[in-house]
Amino acid sequence: MSKKHNQLINFLSTQEQEYIPAVKIAEAIGVTDRTIRNYIKEINEKFNQISIVSSPEGYKLQTDDINMLTVNETDLEETLLDFEIIQFLMNRDDYTTYDEIADKFFYSPQTIRSRIQKLTIDMDKLGIDVAIDTKVFKGIVLVGTEIQKRVLLEKLFTSISVKKEVYKDFLTQNFCDWIHEDVIERVLNLVEEINIKFDLNLEFLMYKKISVQLIIMISRIERGNHAAIELSEETEFKEFKEFEVARAFCNGILKYAIASENECIYLTNYLMSLHLDLEEPRIENKDLHTVKKIEKILFNIEQVYQVPTYSQKKFKTNILNHIYRIIYPVSHNLLIYNPFVKETKSEYFFSFSIASNIALEIEKEFNVEIHDSEIAYLAYHIQNIFESQDKKRIKTIILYNRNYERTKLLSSKIATYFNELEIYKIEKCTQDYAFNENCLYIGIDLAFTPKTEKEVIMVQNGLQNGEIKKIRFFLESQNSIIERANIYWIDENNLDQVIQKLLKSNQREDFIEAVMKREKMSYTSMGNLVAIPHPYFEIQEYKEEVIIGINQKAIEWGSEFVQLIIIYLPSNDVERNEYIFTEFFQKTKNITDVKKLVQMKTKEEFVNCWNQI
Repeated sequence: MSKKHNQLINFLSTQEQEYIPAVKIAEAIGVTDRTIRNYIKEINEKFNQISIVSSPEGYKLQTDDINMLTVNETDLEETLLDFEIIQFLMNRDDYTTYDEIADKFFYSPQTIRSRIQKLTIDMDKLGIDVAIDTKVFKGIVLVGTEIQKRVLLEKLFTSISVKKEVYKDFLTQNFCDWIHEDVIERVLNLVEEINIKFDLNLEFLMYKKISVQLIIMISRIERGNHAAIELSEETEFKEFKEFEVARAFCNGILKYAIASENECIYLTNYLMSLHLDLEEPRIENKDLHTVKKIEKILFNIEQVYQVPTYSQKKFKTNILNHIYRIIYPVSHNLLIYNPFVKETKSEYFFSFSIASNIALEIEKEFNVEIHDSEIAYLAYHIQNIFESQDKKRIKTIILYNRNYERTKLLSSKIATYFNELEIYKIEKCTQDYAFNENCLYIGIDLAFTPKTEKEVIMVQNGLQNGEIKKIRFFLESQNSIIERANIYWIDENNLDQVIQKLLKSNQREDFIEAVMKREKMSYTSMGNLVAIPHPYFEIQEYKEEVIIGINQKAIEWGSEFVQLIIIYLPSNDVERNEYIFTEFFQKTKNITDVKKLVQMKTKEEFVNCWNQI
C-alpha cells in the first residue's frame, strides 16, 4: 500500500463515520479531488480487507474500526468448501454419498451434510433454480439446468474475497482439475484484451465474474454439457452490443472449445446481466408485442404515481429500452449484477418503491422474477425523472383589505424570501370571500380574521423579522409529519407481527394486505436498524399518516436487522411523498442517531430527538 493510500485511509478513519467530500480529502493529503477518486478505486480493487463506500455526500470507511477490516478465515473456509462441493457435484451425473464427498475434501460426513443443508437454504435465498436432490441409500445429486448450475458455481467462487495480485494463482488452484493452467492464463489475457478493445472499464469483481464464466464454459463444453437457449432469439440478440462482445470472447477461446450459437447467446445474456459500460445502440427490430406490454406498464405507473414514465418521450424511451434489454437475462434467471443496491434502496427510497411496483408489473406480464439488484437500476431511472423536474411550488394567494400597492410590494418581498411559494393572485378579502382548498393564504394587515376552516397566515407590521419567522414556522410545520405520528413501544418477533400490531393499534387493518404485498416484492428495511413499510400505491386517495414502532429488540427483516419501524401511509401528492421519504432517510442515515431514537421512552422525547438530528 502506498504512502498516499495510507494517508487517505488514516484520514477517513478519524472522521467518525461521516461522509467526507472528495475536495476536503484532497486538501487534507495534498492532491486533486480527481486523484482521490483514483486512489479510492485502487484501494477498493486491490485491498479487499478495506472498503471505502461512496454517496452523494462523499466517501467513508465501511466500518468504525480499521483494525477489524480483515477476512473472517472461518467464513472463507466455509464458502470455499461450498464452491468445491458444487464443483464436485457438477461433474457427477449420478447420485453420490455424503461419505464420498467427505473423503474427497477431508471433512466428516456430518460437516458435509450440514454444509449442504446450508447451501440449499442459500440457493433458495439467491433465487437460483438449482436443487440438491436426496434419496435414501443413494445419496445426493445436483438438479437444475446447465445455465443455472454455471451461475451458482460462479456466484460461489466470486464471493470469495481474494486480492487481485494473487487472483491468477487462486483461480488456477481451484480449477486445475477442470482446465489446464495455460488455458486459464489465456482466458485472463483474453478478458484484458476485450476490456481494452470495447472500452468496458471492468472493475475487479466484473473481471473475476467474466473470467470464471469463460473457464466454466470451456470445461463444460469439453465435457459435453452445453447451455440450452432457444435459437429463435438469435436475430434479436445480434442487435445488442453485448452480442458482439460475446462473439469476440467465443472466437478468443476457439482453440480450446467450440462455442455453439446457444453458448454465444447464453454469454450475451450473461453480459447483459452485468450492465457493462457499453453504448446502447438503437434496436430497430423490437418485438412489438413486448413493446406494447412495457408501454402498458409505464402508462399504468404514470397513472398511479403521476410520474411521466409514459407521457414524456425521453423518459419513456430510456426506461422502455432498459426493460426491453433486461427481459432476456431475467427470463433465464440470471442474477443481475449491481453492487450498489443497499445504497440505492436507502438514499432513493421513494424511487425504489416506485421501481418495485414496475418490477411487480414486469413479473406479471412476462412471468419472470425481478430481484432487488434490477429494481435498483429501475430506481435510477425514476430518480432521474425526479431530478430533471422543477420542484412544484405552493400556490399562494395574498389577501388584503386596503392599500393594494403596499400589499403588492410586500408580496414581492415574500416571494423573494420564500422561493417555494408561487404567488399567483392578490385578492381583496371580504366577509364572504370564497377560499380555495388547494391554495395557501397569507393575509396582510387584515382588519378582521376571515371565517374559514382553512388556516390563514396573518402578517402585520410591514414584514419584519418576526413576521418572516412566522411564515417559515408555518411552512415547516406543514412539512413536518412526525409530530402527528402515533408511536408505539412493542415487543414482537418478526416483521409480520410488527406490521399487524402497528396497523391494528392505529385502526388501519385494511392496509395490512397492501403493506405485506410490498414486503413480498422487496423488503423495506434500509439498514441502520430502520424499516419503512408502506402499501403499494393504488389509484385512490390516501390520508397521509405515519405510525412508528420501537421494538424492544432488533428483529430480522430481509437481510437486515430492524428495531425502528416507520409505517408510512402516503398521500396522493407524489412530490410530498418524495419529500417524506427523503426526510426519513436524512434523519436515519446515521446509526448513532437511530440508536438514540430507539432509546426514547415517550413521544415527546422521540420528537425532540428527531428534530435535533
